[in-house]
Amino acid sequence: MTQCEFLTPVMVAPDEAEGLVCMAARPRRPRRLPIEDALGLTLAEPLRADRDCPPFPRAMMDGYAVRLASAGKTIAVLGEIAAGELCETPVRDDAYLAIATGACCPPGTEAVVQKEHARCDGGQVTLPPRVLPGRHIAAPGSECAAGRLIAGSGQRITGLMVAAMAAVGCREVRAVPRPSAAVITTGAELVSAEREPGRTEIRDSNGPMMAAMLKAMNVDCRMRVQVPDRREAILRAVEEANDCDLVLLSGGVSVGSYDLVPDVMQQYGAEPVFHKVRQKPGKPLLLARNREQLLFGLPGNPLAAHLCLERYVRLAIECMEGRTDLPSRSWGRLTAGLRPRAGRTYFMTAVCEPPDAPADAWRLSPVFGASSADVFTTCRANGYIVVPPGREDHAAGDILEFFRTCPL
Repeated sequence: MTQCEFLTPVMVAPDEAEGLVCMAARPRRPRRLPIEDALGLTLAEPLRADRDCPPFPRAMMDGYAVRLASAGKTIAVLGEIAAGELCETPVRDDAYLAIATGACCPPGTEAVVQKEHARCDGGQVTLPPRVLPGRHIAAPGSECAAGRLIAGSGQRITGLMVAAMAAVGCREVRAVPRPSAAVITTGAELVSAEREPGRTEIRDSNGPMMAAMLKAMNVDCRMRVQVPDRREAILRAVEEANDCDLVLLSGGVSVGSYDLVPDVMQQYGAEPVFHKVRQKPGKPLLLARNREQLLFGLPGNPLAAHLCLERYVRLAIECMEGRTDLPSRSWGRLTAGLRPRAGRTYFMTAVCEPPDAPADAWRLSPVFGASSADVFTTCRANGYIVVPPGREDHAAGDILEFFRTCPL
């Protein structure tokens, strides 16, 4: 197979590329993890309560465990019950017990009167003239009955869900683990930040950017290397990353003499999913698959690499994590005019600001760079405007689709 045969013969549209990413990115196999490590992951089993919560009638306020017949009386306090204590002394009409928040109500308790609503005078307490039945008492199972479904398979694990897991005695949970990734930047002209670049060299900005973005997406970036435009060097780096779920390469994906990534992917045994997307920036984007592993060939242009990671790699990560709550489309109002690109979707860097009132639209202010690689002007952008292909200009005030970038 030649390099030309490896490439997809027809470019795909951005929506088609997203669909192909979702088809190629298979959810990772679930495994059991400590609940402390499960935050943000996708639950892969139903979570049920092992017993009633609370398991006893629980005082919800600091106060007094009383019977209704004691309303308005001034009587003695028998003692005090702290949280975690078991008191078997029953409450009487002529005597009651002080009780702490979270404590188990003693036998005969019909209500808990807040400390602030009673008058204490020495060893005696006067109750208010009216006491409501069950007031400030959480009945057994009132929060969660034994066997109740707390969370279902496929749900995203939140901090409060971790608390619920701990409350029902769950120390480990079956969840879809985070994918791992490798970042490989190609180019003999690139040097790391630690080195002083020569006259014909530039600092590698894509590697740190991509690694930082993956970290913000909770991906385990196990490897980050920079290699020259040599077939054997690129292939060696890809082979070293064979145990990663994702391999992201930047540069070398177009059709020039030094664009060796497609050829390397063929040597590595990866099957092409698509190559080239009808968009600007990021037209040369390449996606290939080697069994369960996905390999993205991102353009070397920093803005193109950033866009492709935000739109396509992020989607692959969400699919690998078993996510079904993928973001819906958002719409906003332009603050300045834009010119579409005939035949290609144009992703314009923008400052996206929330509306002042609920009925208003988001404000989308385009950020125009000096060139397609200008990260200095565009670094203040926090999103992209999606400009559909066409021939008619878009004026200020027009409504267009947009998406915000990581971190939100």
